[in-house]
Amino acid sequence: MCAIKTSSTMEALKKAAEIHGTPLYVYFEETIRERARRVKEVFHGINLLPTFAVKANNNPNLLAILKEEGFGMDVVTKGELFAARLAGVDPFLIVWNGNGKSKEEMLHFLKEGVRTINVDSFEEMEMWESLSPEDVNFFVRVNPEVDARTHPHISTGLKKHKFGIPLNMLDSFMKRFKGMNIKGLHVHIGSQITKVDPFLEAYEKVVEASRRYGFEEINIGGGWGIDYQGEELNVQEYREKVVPLLDGFKRVFVEIGRYIIAPAGFLVLKVILVKRGENKVFVVVDGGMNTLIRPALYSAHHRIFVYGKEGSDFKADVVGPLCESGDVIAYDRNLPAVEPGDFLFVENAGAYGYTMANNYNSTSKPAEVLVKKDGELVLIRRRENIMDIFKDVVM
Repeated sequence: MCAIKTSSTMEALKKAAEIHGTPLYVYFEETIRERARRVKEVFHGINLLPTFAVKANNNPNLLAILKEEGFGMDVVTKGELFAARLAGVDPFLIVWNGNGKSKEEMLHFLKEGVRTINVDSFEEMEMWESLSPEDVNFFVRVNPEVDARTHPHISTGLKKHKFGIPLNMLDSFMKRFKGMNIKGLHVHIGSQITKVDPFLEAYEKVVEASRRYGFEEINIGGGWGIDYQGEELNVQEYREKVVPLLDGFKRVFVEIGRYIIAPAGFLVLKVILVKRGENKVFVVVDGGMNTLIRPALYSAHHRIFVYGKEGSDFKADVVGPLCESGDVIAYDRNLPAVEPGDFLFVENAGAYGYTMANNYNSTSKPAEVLVKKDGELVLIRRRENIMDIFKDVVM
């Protein structure tokens, strides 16, 4: 859980917004470290390489904190690799993931020293085979046909999804590529999973397959869900039911992003105006789906607080200023009597916030601030300006 309602947190958010303007992402170092350590505690007794999913948040300043906590990085693109290297992460602690690796990217990652790679398909492994790479540890992503019971857009463990090879094709894969250095299997069934059972079902299948081939390493992915609306993955139950399956593996990789970084981050918005229509009240703020697209894309729920105010004076939609009816941060929220200039704090915004921000309507991406453990506010990414948006235009 995050400490949004503590006075020190509220004051830090307000101060950051007054100094750096809004929209603004603010992260708390103490929460990042606490959540990272909680992940490692779940796997106590396991030879673990925890990796952070850079897709969740790519700010190198935050990645450096996780590096200090003993995390490697899970990356998908050259950009995410660059962010990890900026943070000082050793390439031997970086796992390259993804279903669409090009040959040009393969050569780049090899040159950068990355040697742990999750292979997604027969076709990808054929590309690797043609390159004859040395000292590369391959993990085969398998699709266990397990419903993660999460939003369809972030469910990845069914045969209809684009990721991995079906378990029933693994024998053919292993025979076809017996000359490649395959170290183990990889599985990742989705994101924002709040029940232990889908993990248990998937891992039982993949662990059984791993033991059948004598693999001593395994990558179990991630997908740990957080408390957006009152339910978070029970990590104690996860430890009791899932971790025993991993006994006997000499090394276990896990990929965690949202669980660590989402509760550590907040989006601060400013009220522009309150529009009262015939049937609806709209609180118009200075950031919308350009700043936080999750509500528009996933119908995601984020709790919202108003600085210095409490109560439920009216019900309203919190909307952005963009030219889309779907430009909404929250629907039908009971809010106190907000006024222009009030600060709104959007909770659990540290994951898939800035990394999914965009320039729609030619808007600028927000700044990012880190609140250090001693309370110091540090600007870790400046706000874009108009020239940043058009710097690559050729006329």
